[in-house]
Amino acid sequence: MRWGIYLNPQTPGPDDDGRVIDEVLAHTDLAERLGASHVWLTEHYFTGYNAFSDPMLMAAAISQRNKRLRIGFSVSIAPFTHPLRFVTQANLLDRLAGGRVTLGVGAGNSPDEYAGWGLDREDRHARMNELMDVAERAWSAGPEGFSYDGDYFQGSVRGRMIPAPVQKPHPLIAYATATPERLRMVGSKGWALLLGPQTPELLAARLHHYVAGMDDSGLSEEQRATAWGNSAVLRQIYVAAPGEDWRETIRPSIETYVRKSALANTGIDELPKDDMEKRAARLMEVQLFAGQPDEIVERMRPFAELGIDQLMCWMAFGHMPDEQTRGSIERFAEHVAPRLAEIALDEGLRESIVARAGTETRTGAQITERTGVRANGRD
Repeated sequence: MRWGIYLNPQTPGPDDDGRVIDEVLAHTDLAERLGASHVWLTEHYFTGYNAFSDPMLMAAAISQRNKRLRIGFSVSIAPFTHPLRFVTQANLLDRLAGGRVTLGVGAGNSPDEYAGWGLDREDRHARMNELMDVAERAWSAGPEGFSYDGDYFQGSVRGRMIPAPVQKPHPLIAYATATPERLRMVGSKGWALLLGPQTPELLAARLHHYVAGMDDSGLSEEQRATAWGNSAVLRQIYVAAPGEDWRETIRPSIETYVRKSALANTGIDELPKDDMEKRAARLMEVQLFAGQPDEIVERMRPFAELGIDQLMCWMAFGHMPDEQTRGSIERFAEHVAPRLAEIALDEGLRESIVARAGTETRTGAQITERTGVRANGRD
């Protein structure tokens, strides 16, 4: 299992935006020096849940300062843009990065974000499907151009999409979804899968449908390997120093994150104390892996044995002080990452869990109700 740094830093306010952005760019530099393979960016607006909002612009900056890391999105909320703008920006970024882009996409879910963009949240999946259909046509069209006429987007391209991407026919695509039909669609196309903060059993249930989609479409072994090799799972990570009582030292960050998450994802701007405590407990149960290196390795072991290749490490969250975040990154790289890399895929375990979990898939709403957390941009 490889690891990458995941960027979704909360910001206290306008006076702090620049500082927070500079800090996470420096975290990316540090992660690259310490052996990370990827940097992952997400997309959020308006609430302070994300300091940079626009991941495409942030990724362009990263492409020019970090020359080895692969740049992924988890996720770019595609319905917030026009399909031709989406393709043009993705192509340009892939060109700037020398073909190092994983274009992770999702429909998003935040009521406040959809309201801010003046879009109907209930249309998000239909809009997403149409956008990706137009994008795929744009990537495959020649210099003669093409026309498109859907419910949300209409136009006629007289020429070609410029620039052409380095990766052909388009940057590698990854998709975040929870429903069986869309999981099968992602697998059938040979796209990578982005997995959120659920238990190994729930993720295995999703893999059941993802693999079924691959089987249905008859993908080649190379296509399957590419998809598996670029699929990733997200976790918030804090590696404690020896003897550190992390439940106390990062408690302010946990509480800040819980408040910001509730506002960004559900529009709740005040949390009673008992609700805060319940959400914090659920966060630590499922999404936040914190503790000594041995503890984190053991919590990640089932994911590595399932064959998930990428761990997205969300290190900076909840206004965590920069020195604390950097220390966690350094301890992860030294004491956790090498051990995760040694854990071998257990084919028998994966097959048995995926088969057993095939009838256990829950919808995104049911998972959120159970855990109290939702992965960014996923639904």
